[in-house]
Amino acid sequence: MSWTGPIGTVSGYRVYYGAASGIYDQAFGGGTYVTKTTFTVSGLISGHTYYFVVTAIDAAGGESGYSNEAFKLIP
Repeated sequence: MSWTGPIGTVSGYRVYYGAASGIYDQAFGGGTYVTKTTFTVSGLISGHTYYFVVTAIDAAGGESGYSNEAFKLIP
């Protein structure tokens, strides 16, 4: 997956995902931390739909709210 980061200084992102809209497997603050605007989620089950959001992390460690949700049916 990939996304466009916000304008301004961002030290990284957290990626959250789950099998139901608005319900993610990771608690807020516990998403997978990445420093680029791309991430490959492994271990997803074929035939299931997954929902994804991203947050931005600033230099002080503050986390934004969730991005708009995206979804994908895994072939």
